[in-house]
Amino acid sequence: MHRYISFIICLLLATRAVAQDEQLTQTVRGVITDAESKTPMPGVVVVLVSNQQINAVTDSNGYFNLTGVPVGRQSFFFTLAGYDNHTESNVMVTSGKELELNVSLTEGLHQLKEVSVKAVKDRSRALNDFATLSARSFSVEDTKRFAASVSDPARMAMNFAGVSNNGDLENDIVVRGNSPKGVLWRLEGIEIPNPNHFNDFGNSGGSISMLNANTLGNSDFYTGAFPPEIGDALSGAFDLYLRNGNKDRYEHTVQVGVLGTEVATEGPFRKGGGSSYLIDYRYSTLALLQNYLNLQGVEPNYQDMSFKFNFPTKKAGTFALFGLGGYNKAIKDPPQDSTQWDDDNPNFRLNGNGMMGTAGITHQIFLNSHAYVRTVFAGSYDQIKRDVDTLNTESGYTPEPVEHAHFANTGWRLSSFYNNKINNKNTIRTGIVLQQLGYDLDDNMYDYGRKQWRDILTGNGQTQYYQAYIQWKKRFSDRWSMVSGANASYYALNGKYALEPRAAITYQMAKSKLSLAAGLHSKPDHISTYLYRDTVSSNYYPNKSLDLQRAFHIVAGYDVALPLKARLKAELYYQHLYNIGVSKDSNSGFSVLNAESMLDLANSGQLTSTGTGTNYGLDVTIERPFVDNYYVLFTGSLFKSTYTTVTGASYEGHFDRRYQLNIVGGKEFNFGRKGRSIFGANAKVLYSGGQRESPIDISASQAAGKTVYVPNQYFTTQSKPYFRTDASLYYKLNNKRATHTIELDVQDVTNYINYWYSYYDARSGQVKHVNESGIIPVISYRIDFHW
Repeated sequence: MHRYISFIICLLLATRAVAQDEQLTQTVRGVITDAESKTPMPGVVVVLVSNQQINAVTDSNGYFNLTGVPVGRQSFFFTLAGYDNHTESNVMVTSGKELELNVSLTEGLHQLKEVSVKAVKDRSRALNDFATLSARSFSVEDTKRFAASVSDPARMAMNFAGVSNNGDLENDIVVRGNSPKGVLWRLEGIEIPNPNHFNDFGNSGGSISMLNANTLGNSDFYTGAFPPEIGDALSGAFDLYLRNGNKDRYEHTVQVGVLGTEVATEGPFRKGGGSSYLIDYRYSTLALLQNYLNLQGVEPNYQDMSFKFNFPTKKAGTFALFGLGGYNKAIKDPPQDSTQWDDDNPNFRLNGNGMMGTAGITHQIFLNSHAYVRTVFAGSYDQIKRDVDTLNTESGYTPEPVEHAHFANTGWRLSSFYNNKINNKNTIRTGIVLQQLGYDLDDNMYDYGRKQWRDILTGNGQTQYYQAYIQWKKRFSDRWSMVSGANASYYALNGKYALEPRAAITYQMAKSKLSLAAGLHSKPDHISTYLYRDTVSSNYYPNKSLDLQRAFHIVAGYDVALPLKARLKAELYYQHLYNIGVSKDSNSGFSVLNAESMLDLANSGQLTSTGTGTNYGLDVTIERPFVDNYYVLFTGSLFKSTYTTVTGASYEGHFDRRYQLNIVGGKEFNFGRKGRSIFGANAKVLYSGGQRESPIDISASQAAGKTVYVPNQYFTTQSKPYFRTDASLYYKLNNKRATHTIELDVQDVTNYINYWYSYYDARSGQVKHVNESGIIPVISYRIDFHW
């Protein structure tokens, strides 16, 4: 690790020594569209705020090109008569890559009387114009800026109000007290499988994201009260989009770091043709982090790739091909000396791998100046294989199988919607989502308590999941607006369906805004829940008739501008979850609301859809976006999460931390000519309630030879509060044709060891405690260049 750091520093100093003193500039380009109709807007004036002599006007395709923009932080002003003015503030312009700014303008209800250039904007407003509450946009820079985010959208979202982590080594998120299983991932407007390496079957997170922030465009994140077009989600949703490659020149990126080596390239297929490509590939072994991660001897490695090919046409609309895929493998061999076997070096041998791939085509065509149709067709495949053996000392260290698991899913998905901006007061959107889902699942596990093999999961076949929605945005006046609509869904596996009305209303004042949103939501559980068996009868699936998981969300919000260019946002929410799968056993406290993956089902027994849950709380955000070379983000949440068992008894939920506080901030310093050399520092302090778990019955566990919990005391134990401090430092150097960046990102910089969970260790007959990982340093060097 030390030699690696020294090499990067020497390389960066060498590039610094050859830097020139002339003012470096870059080209800024993009497309301006109408926020509701998405049609390109000609005639929009684009102005560089720091030098209004640098300006441009969009052409008939809404395209603009600003040349001679100085590198460094810059702000851009967009204006057109009849539309609300818009400002993109403090955007980083570098010499290594051209900056693409794609902006949407909202048509005003009254003609603007005058134009003034002011750098004021609510950056957190969602890109989806139908989203009013519990939604915000984020940029590529956000995923890189926040300490310990390491360019991961999920880890970045942990800084937002209502979102908490579920372990230092994982990026699955808990949204408003809900299980991570309730999070939806969408890419290019269509659902995709879990896009994370080293994930468990049925969950929504993993250790490392397959999504590379360098290929992402601006995207949205939701924490509840979703607009009608967002289905198949209960707790949160990522709505991600890949950016287009540069259509005018060739640009490249090389990055090396402890999380992998990455190579990216983009450019036009033919200069002047308008089409472009973007390809990114990464490979890693995580070997440099072995001393910091509690991997119990596991040797992981992974690789992933993403791409987008964009093909605009003159009359047939715009076509794009996109894809994302990853492969990971983990191998562990225990020590041959049995005296070294302990909790850190158990006597099991692991051979596991996982993969995910999705690829598709998008098509968007304008029917006229105010209506368009967008269609996405994609296929996907995801797989997890796991073979676990134990070494038997009585038979010469002969491996004895403990588990054999093979999970594979395929999917064919079609999403298409029609959007019509009828006038500046009314916009409608209606669409369908069709999914053909294939599954091939097999999990056999040896139960030491029963002294027999258990067939936990078996099944293969096909099923379908259909959705349809309609939504209408009505602007009654400058102050009042409303979004209303409905989402309908049908799950062919067991014939369950849902019809979900949703509505939101907003009252806009001079410097503040009041909002209220309510609606019904549903989501089928993971296919493994329905095909759970644990029986000798190969045709018996006791959970197959489970209902869709359902929820009622209501959110009230208040948003106000504060002094010092800051904003305050507060959301009071209530969620009632019903038709939730819980164990039929009255002596069990199992509910899918507390599950994180399919592994939690192994001891759940048969389920029934009679459980309920409740989440309510207050989320508060005070945010000063990046202005004057610094930013501050304060997020706080107070909440309570409960659930009921088959008997109707109510308990705190597994993810009921009760409170969470994030204080995030950062500062940049410019050296020499503005924008040439930039040093930045970011920090984050996280303080939240501890993990909840059920107390372990030691006597019963000793008798059973496995972990047994005290009956009727589910999740009544809460560990001490969770505390963590993260920090990151970066240095950016702009040369004439390249930008060099070195970054050190440290999670848990004080190495404060937090508690994770407890379990019964049958080997020692005692309850053992497992802690979080502690400090994790991540260093990287990156060069962006062009020719």
